[in-house]
Amino acid sequence: MQKIVSQIRDLEVIEKELSSNQAGVLALAYDGDKITQLITTFLYMDKNIYIFFHQDDELYDNLQMDSSAIFSILKQGKIKKTKSINFDPTYSIFSITIKGNVKKVDDPKLIEEAKNNYLLKYKKQSGGNIDYLFITKVILIDTEEIHAFEETGG
Repeated sequence: MQKIVSQIRDLEVIEKELSSNQAGVLALAYDGDKITQLITTFLYMDKNIYIFFHQDDELYDNLQMDSSAIFSILKQGKIKKTKSINFDPTYSIFSITIKGNVKKVDDPKLIEEAKNNYLLKYKKQSGGNIDYLFITKVILIDTEEIHAFEETGG
């Protein structure tokens, strides 16, 4: 099996993918020394990842704020055979990993902006009769590092 891995450095390409992707995996510490992974929807805004929690979410209540977290997205790409590849590829993957610290979002204006952008991303209109209970508590991953790669293999 062969593969080619290319690092993506174009921030515009990375941000476009983060804005359009629907879900990712969040890995973080909670309740002392426990670590969990959570598949979740998210919002990419102002170079940070925003994650929304339900009003009664126990995980949110046990998160270790200011601890390290990793958020990743993965997108399966179209397989392209090019002259520069000397094998027949069977997969193509685009991945982005963000490392940073978990921060609780307390600012009401920022929470409202994040909620509205989240609703717009997932095709809901803001205003009207919207149940905000599922997006009551908000954290952000304060981005320290972003790594993006394209991998083709087979």
